[in-house]
Amino acid sequence: MAAFQNMPQAWRRLIFLIPVLIITLILASGLYTGSLPKPRMPKVVFDDSHGPFHSDCQANHTPPNLDSLPDIIRALWQPLILPITAPRFVTLDGTEKLLPPQNELVHTKPMGKRICILDVDTRDLAGEGSIFYSEGVPPWDKLGSPSAGFLSHYLYAQIHGYSYKFIRAPQYADRAPHWSKVIFTKELLKEYDIVVMMDYDAMFPSPEVPLEWMLNYWKIDRDVIVAMAEDPAGEPNFDDSEKHKVNINSGFIIAQAGEKSQRLFKDWAECPSEVRYKGCAKWAQTLFHEQAAFSTHVRYDFLDGYSIETHPQYIRMLPCQEANGIPEVSGSGCVGHLVRHYWGRKGLTNREFGHNVMAALTPLLVQAAYKEPGHVEDLRSKVLKGAEVLDKPPAR
Repeated sequence: MAAFQNMPQAWRRLIFLIPVLIITLILASGLYTGSLPKPRMPKVVFDDSHGPFHSDCQANHTPPNLDSLPDIIRALWQPLILPITAPRFVTLDGTEKLLPPQNELVHTKPMGKRICILDVDTRDLAGEGSIFYSEGVPPWDKLGSPSAGFLSHYLYAQIHGYSYKFIRAPQYADRAPHWSKVIFTKELLKEYDIVVMMDYDAMFPSPEVPLEWMLNYWKIDRDVIVAMAEDPAGEPNFDDSEKHKVNINSGFIIAQAGEKSQRLFKDWAECPSEVRYKGCAKWAQTLFHEQAAFSTHVRYDFLDGYSIETHPQYIRMLPCQEANGIPEVSGSGCVGHLVRHYWGRKGLTNREFGHNVMAALTPLLVQAAYKEPGHVEDLRSKVLKGAEVLDKPPAR
């Protein structure tokens, strides 16, 4: 908080003006027709590594261009962003996450546009509550669950200055539409160092946490080709091999560029054609499609005959508790501390998106309205008589 109060007054006023500007623009444009979502207050922790305002996030920043929505978003979230090397982070449920020692960190500087947040979808998404609504923009109170998820991905990318792509994928005659995420992740890895592919119902519950911090936390170094979360350890979430191990979940994919990545993703995409993997054709149309193919075939035979068991440095299985599920399905062991996946309650993506926005607005509005001088008259120390209000008029 001290760092925030030591900021230049003009910069602080600009930060507090941004929510008003955003709300005004929304109202003026007709985007907003419903009621604002009820804010869910974040857990506030004032220390050197996580809190509503971080000590080292304000240095060397120039005022944003208020004609640019991405600049406005970055400025709005800037006081909340967790530094990439912050030693600790406290999740919304109070769980403490600690980084490895500083000399073991993979990332110390932002990667910016070299990271791409990717959405891939084959649906039309042209209905009234959809992002491609043919009659205009969807109102908040009618926003569909897929659109809420997609918007949260765009928001996260803008907060941290990442690239964002939405691929309206073609239909594939020989396989289910889910396979398009594998194909286009491979293609985007030709343009970006890291591609993060997300199903619409996969969301970041704490969008102030940069991907680079998560890469440090999960120790995803340059050797790692792909990282995905484990599924809950229960039927039907086991692979179809003789090993019968828990499946990966391909709703959240972290992929890193390189020659090895192109080879692995090519083999994965061709799995239903049985170019390399005998018996994989069944997963072209059978649940769980591409993730069953990866879980049953690819992870046990990739690159030069490698297996996840003999070469674990190339494929990272992320804990279900941290990168899958939601608190409402905590009995599965998957609560989504860092990445939530709403496969159990897809209709709750709107709530999560509302939290993504209000988590930034609420502390800034409270600071501007109730912590800064000018709005609050504190008369609690006065002892008055009758209908008296003040013993002297307040200063103007």
